[in-house]
Amino acid sequence: MVPPVAIPADVRAYVERLSEVLHDLYGDDLVGVYLHGSAALGGFGLDFSDIDVLVIVAQPGSAELQHKVGDALAATADRCPGTGLELSVITSATAANLRECRFEVHVNASRRAAVVIPGHDHTGDLDLILHSAVCRAHAVPITGPAPAKVFAAVPRSRLVEAIANELDWGLDNAPMSYAVLNACRALRFARDGELAGKIGAAQWYLAEHPGTEVVTAALAQQHRGEKVRPIPAAAVEFITEARRRLVAKPAARPSQRSPQTFQSKQKG
Repeated sequence: MVPPVAIPADVRAYVERLSEVLHDLYGDDLVGVYLHGSAALGGFGLDFSDIDVLVIVAQPGSAELQHKVGDALAATADRCPGTGLELSVITSATAANLRECRFEVHVNASRRAAVVIPGHDHTGDLDLILHSAVCRAHAVPITGPAPAKVFAAVPRSRLVEAIANELDWGLDNAPMSYAVLNACRALRFARDGELAGKIGAAQWYLAEHPGTEVVTAALAQQHRGEKVRPIPAAAVEFITEARRRLVAKPAARPSQRSPQTFQSKQKG
C-alpha cells in the first residue's frame, strides 16, 4: 500500500492555477483536474521531477480549442515547480473506457521548451493506461469528483503490457536511473499489484534485497540528476529480469497496440 503523501505547497498552488486556466477555457465542461506521478505517489524532487496532471472534460473539443488549451497551458511552464509540466486532457468517456487511449491535447513543457500535441489527428497515447490506473488509485483531485468515480479500473493485462512497454522504452531511450527505478516499479506490481512511484518502489526493493548495487546506484543518480547512457550491462540484466517476472504472471489476451506512445515525452 502506498502511504499518503503531503503535496508540496508550491506544487498544489501551481496545479490550482492550471485549474483556473482550464476552467476559463472549458467552463462547465471541465470535470476534474488530477495530480498524479511522484507528487502524489512520493519521491518528488524539484531538481528531477516533473508535475504530472490528467484533466477530464465532459466532451471532445474542436481542433481549434485543443490548440488554444495546449498553448495556454504551455505558457504556464515558467512558473512550474520541478523540471516541467506533463499534462494530458481526456474526455469522461475515455476515462471510463480507455479503448484506443484517445486524448484531447497533450502538453510537455518546461522553462526551456514546450511540445503541444493536439489529439484531433492522433490515434491515441498508450501512456494513458498507466496514468489512468495511477489516478484511480492515488491521484490528488485538485478539482472534481473522487478519482474512483471518474477513472474505470484498468484490466491487469493492459497494465502488464503498458509496464512492459515502459521497460522496453527505458532500455532504448532513458538514462539508467529512470530505467532501473522503473524496473523496481514493475517488480512491485508483479509481486502484489501495487502501482508505486519510482523512488518508493526502489526503497521497497532495497528493503527486500539490501545492498543491491544497481538499484542503489540508480537512486543516487536520480538524486544527483545524472543521465547515464548507455545503460551498463548489470543494469540491463536487472531490467530484463524484471520484465521477465512481470510478463510471467498470468494475464489475459494482450490488447491491440495500434496507439503509439509519444517519443516527445520527457520521462523523468
